[in-house]
Amino acid sequence: MLCHLLKRLRARWSTIKSSGPNARSYALVAGAVVLWASWPALATAVSPAPPLLVLGASALIGSVLSCFLAVQQGRSQAFVYVPLKTLVFVAIGLMGNNAFYLAAIARIGPAEANVVHYLWPVLFVLLASLLHRRMPSLLQTLGIACGFLGVAIALSPKMAGNLDVFGALLGVCGALTFAAYSVGRSLAKVETDVVGPSLGLAGVCALGAHVLLEPIYWPSAKEWFVIALMGIGPFTVANVLWDRATRAGSTATISSLAFLTPLVAMGLLAAFGLGQVGIAVVVGALFAIAGALLSSGSK
Repeated sequence: MLCHLLKRLRARWSTIKSSGPNARSYALVAGAVVLWASWPALATAVSPAPPLLVLGASALIGSVLSCFLAVQQGRSQAFVYVPLKTLVFVAIGLMGNNAFYLAAIARIGPAEANVVHYLWPVLFVLLASLLHRRMPSLLQTLGIACGFLGVAIALSPKMAGNLDVFGALLGVCGALTFAAYSVGRSLAKVETDVVGPSLGLAGVCALGAHVLLEPIYWPSAKEWFVIALMGIGPFTVANVLWDRATRAGSTATISSLAFLTPLVAMGLLAAFGLGQVGIAVVVGALFAIAGALLSSGSK
């Protein structure tokens, strides 16, 4: 049965490849976006497993899979010999971003945390402007304002008195961490695979933090299955697909498609009944996407 499925997938991929580089790159980025967007749904499905345990175990699974892929492609040496500073920086960025994100999901809900986390593109522009000691352009300023307005709209139904302010701040911290990580990665311009090895370090650190800061917990069989999906999908395969997409088509075009991630994430949450996706959250997500597009598309 598995062999039959693999043959069908190969046949489908051959059809996409024969359609030209644009169709191929769109198919790759679509796969990456769906896998990234599955993170809130998977993080909700794995509850009540502690966030640091989930992060550590899924990161280690992702690192092992990345190592296997590197060996299979003859890139094992590049996988092992990653500069220590880069390894630590990427590990901190991945661990901090996802730990804050998981904690925010538990406190303010997956759909709302998804919108708050999508502040990272506008925060990226803001941090980059500060780093280069220049003011954001008019369009960038409008984009930043749209991003924060989107978060306010998404959280507005809870502002009557039941808003978990600390949970919202955790979401903002996750977005800020990922924005700072993205700025650092854009400046470093490291071409080799640093995510796979860094996932291993992030996983070990997260599990250590779980032992120190959270009640010791052993996941059920269902929770282990979801954790494995998190490590394989959003952490590993999504990045592989994205890397191939950037080499197969226009980076600007496929990057614009990635802005659909929060809407796809909410669609998956609604489809599987894992979160309340109200009108305010959808409108907030649209404003966040508009803010990301405005801020990233202007010079």
